[in-house]
Amino acid sequence: MSKISNRLDFIDKHIQNYTVSKDGVNLNIWCPFCKDSNRNKLKMVIHLEKCFYHCWVCDKKGSNVSYLFSKISRNISELSKAVFLNRKAKISIFDEEIEEENIEPVNLPEGFRFFIQDFNLSDPNVRDVFKYAKNRGIDKHKLHILRAGYSLNSSLCRYLILPSYDKKGELNFYVSRNIDSDTTCSFKYKNAHVPKKSIIFNEINIDWSLPLTIVEGPLDLIKTNDNATCLLGSALNEDMKLFQEIVKNKTKVNLALDSDVYHKTVRIAKLLSSYDINVDILDTRGSEDVGDMSKEKFSEILDNSKSFSENDTLLAKIRSL
Repeated sequence: MSKISNRLDFIDKHIQNYTVSKDGVNLNIWCPFCKDSNRNKLKMVIHLEKCFYHCWVCDKKGSNVSYLFSKISRNISELSKAVFLNRKAKISIFDEEIEEENIEPVNLPEGFRFFIQDFNLSDPNVRDVFKYAKNRGIDKHKLHILRAGYSLNSSLCRYLILPSYDKKGELNFYVSRNIDSDTTCSFKYKNAHVPKKSIIFNEINIDWSLPLTIVEGPLDLIKTNDNATCLLGSALNEDMKLFQEIVKNKTKVNLALDSDVYHKTVRIAKLLSSYDINVDILDTRGSEDVGDMSKEKFSEILDNSKSFSENDTLLAKIRSL
Protein backbone atom coordinates (compact mmCIF):
# COMPACT_ATOMS: atom_id res chain seq x y z
CA MET A 1 0.00 0.00 0.00
CA SER A 2 1.35 3.46 -0.90
CA LYS A 3 2.16 6.02 1.77
CA ILE A 4 -0.81 8.23 0.83
CA SER A 5 -3.20 5.26 0.66
CA ASN A 6 -2.00 4.14 4.07
CA ARG A 7 -2.67 7.58 5.50
CA LEU A 8 -6.11 7.75 3.91
CA ASP A 9 -6.92 4.38 5.43
CA PHE A 10 -5.91 5.74 8.83
CA ILE A 11 -8.07 8.85 8.32
CA ASP A 12 -11.03 6.72 7.30
CA LYS A 13 -10.81 4.83 10.58
CA HIS A 14 -10.43 7.81 12.88
CA ILE A 15 -12.12 10.83 11.26
CA GLN A 16 -15.76 10.65 10.23
CA ASN A 17 -16.14 13.72 8.01
CA TYR A 18 -13.53 14.53 5.38
CA THR A 19 -13.03 15.11 1.65
CA VAL A 20 -10.04 14.57 -0.62
CA SER A 21 -8.99 16.95 -3.43
CA LYS A 22 -9.07 15.88 -7.06
CA ASP A 23 -5.33 15.18 -7.08
CA GLY A 24 -5.66 12.88 -4.06
CA VAL A 25 -3.01 14.76 -2.11
CA ASN A 26 -4.92 17.28 0.00
CA LEU A 27 -7.28 16.18 2.75
CA ASN A 28 -10.00 18.53 4.05
CA ILE A 29 -11.29 18.16 7.63
CA TRP A 30 -13.09 20.18 10.29
CA CYS A 31 -10.69 22.57 12.02
CA PRO A 32 -10.23 21.82 15.74
CA PHE A 33 -8.78 25.31 16.24
CA CYS A 34 -11.66 27.29 14.69
CA LYS A 35 -14.14 24.89 16.31
CA ASP A 36 -16.89 25.98 13.96
CA SER A 37 -20.27 24.79 15.21
CA ASN A 38 -20.94 23.44 11.72
CA ARG A 39 -18.71 20.38 11.45
CA ASN A 40 -19.45 20.17 7.74
CA LYS A 41 -17.19 23.17 7.16
CA LEU A 42 -13.99 21.40 6.18
CA LYS A 43 -11.50 24.26 6.11
CA MET A 44 -8.46 22.52 7.58
CA VAL A 45 -6.25 21.06 4.82
CA ILE A 46 -3.64 18.36 5.40
CA HIS A 47 -1.07 17.65 2.71
CA LEU A 48 -0.91 13.86 2.69
CA GLU A 49 2.53 13.75 1.11
CA LYS A 50 4.41 16.44 3.02
CA CYS A 51 2.45 16.25 6.29
CA PHE A 52 1.78 19.92 6.90
CA TYR A 53 -1.59 21.45 7.66
CA HIS A 54 -3.25 24.82 7.24
CA CYS A 55 -6.69 26.25 7.98
CA TRP A 56 -7.97 28.73 5.41
CA VAL A 57 -10.21 30.41 8.02
CA CYS A 58 -8.17 30.87 11.20
CA ASP A 59 -4.80 30.56 9.39
CA LYS A 60 -3.55 27.96 11.87
CA LYS A 61 -0.67 26.05 10.30
CA GLY A 62 2.09 23.64 11.22
CA SER A 63 3.93 20.41 10.47
CA ASN A 64 3.12 18.36 13.57
CA VAL A 65 0.05 16.37 12.51
CA SER A 66 0.27 14.38 15.75
CA TYR A 67 -0.51 17.60 17.59
CA LEU A 68 -3.34 18.33 15.16
CA PHE A 69 -4.90 14.90 15.71
CA SER A 70 -4.54 15.28 19.47
CA LYS A 71 -6.70 18.41 19.23
CA ILE A 72 -9.34 16.36 17.44
CA SER A 73 -9.17 13.40 19.81
CA ARG A 74 -6.65 12.34 22.44
CA ASN A 75 -7.27 8.71 21.55
CA ILE A 76 -5.51 8.94 18.20
CA SER A 77 -2.51 11.06 19.06
CA GLU A 78 -0.10 8.19 19.69
CA LEU A 79 -1.44 6.13 16.82
CA SER A 80 -0.91 9.02 14.44
CA LYS A 81 2.81 9.07 15.19
CA ALA A 82 3.29 5.45 14.25
CA VAL A 83 0.72 5.02 11.51
CA PHE A 84 0.06 8.35 9.83
CA LEU A 85 3.63 9.64 9.87
CA ASN A 86 5.03 6.29 8.68
CA ARG A 87 8.36 6.03 10.46
CA LYS A 88 9.75 3.71 7.81
CA ALA A 89 9.83 6.67 5.47
CA LYS A 90 11.98 8.52 8.04
CA ILE A 91 9.59 11.48 8.14
CA SER A 92 10.42 13.75 11.04
CA ILE A 93 8.03 13.93 13.99
CA PHE A 94 8.14 17.36 15.51
CA ASP A 95 7.51 17.74 19.23
CA GLU A 96 6.52 21.40 18.94
CA GLU A 97 4.49 23.43 16.49
CA ILE A 98 6.28 25.54 13.95
CA GLU A 99 5.72 29.20 14.75
CA GLU A 100 4.71 31.62 12.03
CA GLU A 101 7.56 33.56 10.50
CA ASN A 102 8.09 37.00 11.99
CA ILE A 103 8.17 39.63 9.25
CA GLU A 104 10.22 42.75 9.81
CA PRO A 105 8.32 46.02 9.32
CA VAL A 106 8.76 47.65 5.91
CA ASN A 107 9.56 51.32 5.51
CA LEU A 108 9.34 53.40 2.36
CA PRO A 109 12.69 54.47 0.90
CA GLU A 110 14.18 57.64 2.31
CA GLY A 111 12.94 60.72 0.49
CA PHE A 112 9.92 58.96 -1.02
CA ARG A 113 7.13 61.09 -2.49
CA PHE A 114 3.80 60.17 -4.15
CA PHE A 115 3.39 61.63 -7.63
CA ILE A 116 -0.31 62.19 -6.99
CA GLN A 117 0.46 64.39 -3.96
CA ASP A 118 3.89 65.93 -4.43
CA PHE A 119 5.16 66.28 -7.98
CA ASN A 120 8.52 68.09 -7.88
CA LEU A 121 8.66 69.57 -11.39
CA SER A 122 11.87 71.46 -10.67
CA ASP A 123 13.93 68.28 -10.29
CA PRO A 124 15.07 66.90 -13.68
CA ASN A 125 15.35 63.36 -12.28
CA VAL A 126 11.75 63.48 -11.09
CA ARG A 127 10.63 64.72 -14.49
CA ASP A 128 12.49 61.84 -16.16
CA VAL A 129 10.94 59.25 -13.82
CA PHE A 130 7.48 60.66 -14.52
CA LYS A 131 8.14 60.61 -18.25
CA TYR A 132 9.23 56.97 -17.98
CA ALA A 133 6.03 56.12 -16.09
CA LYS A 134 3.91 57.82 -18.75
CA ASN A 135 5.75 55.96 -21.50
CA ARG A 136 4.94 52.72 -19.68
CA GLY A 137 1.27 53.70 -19.95
CA ILE A 138 0.52 54.99 -16.48
CA ASP A 139 -2.28 57.56 -16.22
CA LYS A 140 -3.72 59.57 -13.34
CA HIS A 141 -6.02 56.72 -12.30
CA LYS A 142 -3.16 54.22 -12.13
CA LEU A 143 -0.93 56.75 -10.38
CA HIS A 144 -3.60 56.80 -7.69
CA ILE A 145 -4.41 53.11 -7.22
CA LEU A 146 -0.77 51.98 -7.59
CA ARG A 147 0.40 54.88 -5.39
CA ALA A 148 3.37 55.40 -7.69
CA GLY A 149 6.14 57.67 -6.56
CA TYR A 150 9.79 58.63 -6.60
CA SER A 151 12.59 59.35 -4.18
CA LEU A 152 14.75 62.42 -3.71
CA ASN A 153 17.45 60.23 -2.18
CA SER A 154 20.49 59.98 -4.45
CA SER A 155 20.56 56.17 -4.43
CA LEU A 156 16.99 55.99 -5.83
CA CYS A 157 16.70 59.31 -7.62
CA ARG A 158 16.05 57.72 -11.03
CA TYR A 159 13.79 54.90 -9.91
CA LEU A 160 10.04 54.54 -10.34
CA ILE A 161 8.75 53.27 -6.98
CA LEU A 162 5.57 51.25 -6.48
CA PRO A 163 4.68 50.55 -2.85
CA SER A 164 2.33 47.79 -1.71
CA TYR A 165 -0.19 47.82 1.14
CA ASP A 166 -1.94 44.96 2.89
CA LYS A 167 -5.67 44.72 3.59
CA LYS A 168 -5.25 46.90 6.70
CA GLY A 169 -3.54 49.64 4.73
CA GLU A 170 -0.11 48.90 6.17
CA LEU A 171 2.98 48.95 3.96
CA ASN A 172 4.17 45.41 3.27
CA PHE A 173 6.51 45.78 0.26
CA TYR A 174 7.82 48.13 -2.39
CA VAL A 175 9.49 47.67 -5.74
CA SER A 176 11.66 50.28 -7.45
CA ARG A 177 12.60 50.11 -11.12
CA ASN A 178 15.51 52.10 -12.53
CA ILE A 179 14.55 54.08 -15.63
CA ASP A 180 18.09 53.76 -17.06
CA SER A 181 18.58 50.07 -16.30
CA ASP A 182 18.67 49.02 -19.95
CA THR A 183 21.73 51.19 -20.54
CA THR A 184 23.90 52.28 -17.62
CA CYS A 185 22.54 51.12 -14.26
CA SER A 186 23.80 47.85 -12.73
CA PHE A 187 20.76 47.46 -10.45
CA LYS A 188 17.55 47.24 -12.45
CA TYR A 189 15.42 46.73 -9.33
CA LYS A 190 15.84 47.65 -5.69
CA ASN A 191 13.08 46.10 -3.61
CA ALA A 192 12.11 45.69 0.03
CA HIS A 193 13.82 42.74 1.75
CA VAL A 194 10.75 40.71 2.64
CA PRO A 195 9.95 37.03 1.88
CA LYS A 196 7.77 37.27 -1.22
CA LYS A 197 5.61 34.30 -0.24
CA SER A 198 4.26 36.37 2.66
CA ILE A 199 3.22 39.27 0.40
CA ILE A 200 0.01 39.92 -1.48
CA PHE A 201 0.98 42.91 -3.57
CA ASN A 202 -1.50 45.75 -2.91
CA GLU A 203 -4.01 43.50 -1.20
CA ILE A 204 -5.74 46.73 -0.21
CA ASN A 205 -7.05 46.97 -3.81
CA ILE A 206 -8.45 43.43 -3.99
CA ASP A 207 -12.10 42.42 -3.84
CA TRP A 208 -11.91 38.66 -3.31
CA SER A 209 -15.54 38.21 -4.37
CA LEU A 210 -14.64 39.30 -7.92
CA PRO A 211 -12.40 37.59 -10.50
CA LEU A 212 -8.76 38.36 -9.71
CA THR A 213 -6.27 39.10 -12.48
CA ILE A 214 -2.75 37.86 -11.73
CA VAL A 215 0.33 39.05 -13.61
CA GLU A 216 4.05 38.59 -13.01
CA GLY A 217 5.35 41.99 -11.95
CA PRO A 218 4.10 45.28 -10.47
CA LEU A 219 4.73 47.23 -13.68
CA ASP A 220 2.39 44.85 -15.52
CA LEU A 221 -0.40 46.13 -13.26
CA ILE A 222 -0.29 49.42 -15.16
CA LYS A 223 -2.05 47.66 -18.06
CA THR A 224 -4.53 45.45 -16.18
CA ASN A 225 -7.99 45.97 -14.78
CA ASP A 226 -8.10 47.23 -11.19
CA ASN A 227 -8.92 43.99 -9.33
CA ALA A 228 -5.46 42.63 -9.90
CA THR A 229 -2.22 41.69 -8.20
CA CYS A 230 1.18 40.30 -9.16
CA LEU A 231 3.33 37.33 -8.23
CA LEU A 232 6.58 39.27 -7.90
CA GLY A 233 7.89 36.50 -10.13
CA SER A 234 6.29 33.63 -12.02
CA ALA A 235 5.46 31.11 -9.30
CA LEU A 236 2.39 30.52 -7.14
CA ASN A 237 2.63 27.74 -4.57
CA GLU A 238 0.55 26.42 -1.70
CA ASP A 239 2.75 28.03 0.94
CA MET A 240 2.22 31.52 -0.48
CA LYS A 241 -0.26 33.86 1.18
CA LEU A 242 -1.80 34.81 -2.16
CA PHE A 243 -2.58 31.17 -2.94
CA GLN A 244 -4.12 30.66 0.48
CA GLU A 245 -6.39 33.69 0.22
CA ILE A 246 -7.59 32.65 -3.23
CA VAL A 247 -8.55 29.20 -1.94
CA LYS A 248 -10.06 30.58 1.25
CA ASN A 249 -12.30 32.97 -0.69
CA LYS A 250 -12.92 30.65 -3.69
CA THR A 251 -11.86 33.54 -5.93
CA LYS A 252 -11.94 33.03 -9.69
CA VAL A 253 -8.53 33.74 -11.24
CA ASN A 254 -7.51 35.26 -14.57
CA LEU A 255 -3.90 34.22 -15.22
CA ALA A 256 -1.94 36.64 -17.41
CA LEU A 257 1.68 35.55 -17.25
CA ASP A 258 4.10 36.20 -20.08
CA SER A 259 3.92 33.81 -23.03
CA ASP A 260 7.49 32.56 -22.51
CA VAL A 261 6.45 30.99 -19.18
CA TYR A 262 3.29 29.33 -20.46
CA HIS A 263 4.32 26.06 -18.81
CA LYS A 264 4.30 27.86 -15.45
CA THR A 265 0.89 29.33 -16.23
CA VAL A 266 -0.46 25.83 -16.80
CA ARG A 267 1.22 24.52 -13.65
CA ILE A 268 -0.39 27.26 -11.53
CA ALA A 269 -3.78 26.77 -13.19
CA LYS A 270 -3.64 23.03 -12.58
CA LEU A 271 -2.75 23.50 -8.91
CA LEU A 272 -5.54 26.04 -8.34
CA SER A 273 -8.02 23.82 -10.16
CA SER A 274 -7.17 20.97 -7.79
CA TYR A 275 -8.62 23.20 -5.05
CA ASP A 276 -11.78 23.76 -7.12
CA ILE A 277 -10.76 27.27 -8.16
CA ASN A 278 -12.02 28.42 -11.57
CA VAL A 279 -9.10 29.62 -13.68
CA ASP A 280 -9.10 31.45 -17.01
CA ILE A 281 -5.90 31.75 -19.05
CA LEU A 282 -5.16 34.87 -21.08
CA ASP A 283 -3.37 34.47 -24.40
CA THR A 284 -0.43 36.87 -24.05
CA ARG A 285 1.37 35.79 -27.20
CA GLY A 286 2.50 38.62 -29.44
CA SER A 287 4.03 40.75 -26.68
CA GLU A 288 7.26 40.39 -24.73
CA ASP A 289 5.28 40.82 -21.53
CA VAL A 290 1.99 42.25 -20.30
CA GLY A 291 3.69 45.55 -19.52
CA ASP A 292 4.43 46.01 -23.24
CA MET A 293 0.76 45.77 -24.23
CA SER A 294 -1.65 48.64 -24.59
CA LYS A 295 -4.48 48.76 -22.08
CA GLU A 296 -6.91 48.18 -24.93
CA LYS A 297 -5.03 45.04 -25.98
CA PHE A 298 -5.03 43.68 -22.44
CA SER A 299 -8.75 44.36 -22.12
CA GLU A 300 -9.30 42.46 -25.36
CA ILE A 301 -7.39 39.35 -24.30
CA LEU A 302 -9.09 39.46 -20.89
CA ASP A 303 -12.49 39.42 -22.59
CA ASN A 304 -11.34 36.49 -24.76
CA SER A 305 -9.73 34.45 -21.98
CA LYS A 306 -10.54 30.73 -21.84
CA SER A 307 -11.12 28.36 -18.95
CA PHE A 308 -8.22 26.09 -18.06
CA SER A 309 -8.57 22.46 -19.13
CA GLU A 310 -6.30 19.43 -19.34
CA ASN A 311 -5.78 20.30 -23.02
CA ASP A 312 -3.67 23.22 -21.83
CA THR A 313 -1.27 20.77 -20.19
CA LEU A 314 -0.76 19.07 -23.53
CA LEU A 315 -0.38 22.44 -25.27
CA ALA A 316 2.32 23.45 -22.78
CA LYS A 317 4.28 20.30 -23.62
CA ILE A 318 3.94 20.99 -27.33
CA ARG A 319 5.13 24.60 -26.94
CA SER A 320 8.18 23.40 -25.00
CA LEU A 321 9.36 21.22 -27.91
